[in-house]
Amino acid sequence: MNIGQGSVRLFYMDNLRALAMLTGVFFHAALAYSPMLHSMWPSADQQNHWFFDVFAWGSHLFRMPVFFVMAGFFCALLLHKQGGKAFFKNRLLRIALPLVLFLPLLSIAMGYIIEFGLEQVQNPSPFLAFVKTLMTMPETPTMPLSTMHLWFLYHLLFLYLLTYICHILVGAKFANWFVTLKPKHLLTLLILAIMPALYVVPVPFPAPEWIFPALWALWFYGLFFALGFGYFTKPKLIEQFENQLAYYLLTGLLCYALCYYLLPASLLPDNQPTGLLKLGLTLLESAVSVLLTICAVLYAKRFLNSNHAVMAYISKVSYWVYIVHLPLLFFIGFLLLDQDWHMLIKFVVSCVATIGISLLSFHLLVSWTWLSGILVSKSSG
Repeated sequence: MNIGQGSVRLFYMDNLRALAMLTGVFFHAALAYSPMLHSMWPSADQQNHWFFDVFAWGSHLFRMPVFFVMAGFFCALLLHKQGGKAFFKNRLLRIALPLVLFLPLLSIAMGYIIEFGLEQVQNPSPFLAFVKTLMTMPETPTMPLSTMHLWFLYHLLFLYLLTYICHILVGAKFANWFVTLKPKHLLTLLILAIMPALYVVPVPFPAPEWIFPALWALWFYGLFFALGFGYFTKPKLIEQFENQLAYYLLTGLLCYALCYYLLPASLLPDNQPTGLLKLGLTLLESAVSVLLTICAVLYAKRFLNSNHAVMAYISKVSYWVYIVHLPLLFFIGFLLLDQDWHMLIKFVVSCVATIGISLLSFHLLVSWTWLSGILVSKSSG
């Protein structure tokens, strides 16, 4: 195991986490102005533009894989520093406890926010209009239990357990074999390995938010988690792509351009591609996810490996912002639905207001309480 990665402060990982978190806020805000998701997003505005789809689905293909690479990296780091017993105690406090504590609160808050939208919004989104129709039925259908945007924490718990099992069952020789692969061979293997997971779900792949753990998500994100775990153990696993990084970035962007061109105009189930088109889109999704995830990590290492005060602050509060941002975005989005403003102004307002309220609530509700010991992000994960 490479001891150096466990003994040096990795500022680029902190900074990458900060940027990925901010991208998540912008991603969810952009969905309100997405033509493809217009009929399904709760706060979908009457105005929409393809630009928001280009940004949203492009970032979607690698943002969460980047988070899982970092999660795997910090998992290996914690196991190296603390050992198994302390590691599981840390993960129970940092992952399981926030999930158990905040999921019920967020579910209640989201219910009140949807109710607010149904009662107060004069120009409802197609989603709100559909819910209003459901409310008029004699027996209102019950929504299935959901982990909402906390699905990331939920699936991480399963990946930690699988990591422990694999650590016992899979020998070091098998793991070391991947390091010996040439970059192109490793890329091909990763892309082909994640294709079965993406083929069984709609395009673009959805958030696995229902209460039952999604096997496709454990496979798909688990491979990125394993890549991050291996990156800590054997830095060469990812660093071998450094020499041709610009080539991989260009290839990833070209694959995404073709992928976006082939995406259906609407993401409703009836419009989902089938046959060879589905297979081609799955291949492109897989390639974009692998290529841009590796590029994100290595470009962060190249350009963001410094102690930047603003990035350090954002990384510090990123966990809290991740937890509270989505209900805030919906509430602000509902307020904006009746405003006769340009969609770009609405987008900026929703992003700035959500981040601002999230940061204010952190200092009012978290920074001075016992929660800060759990939620304040550190370089150790």
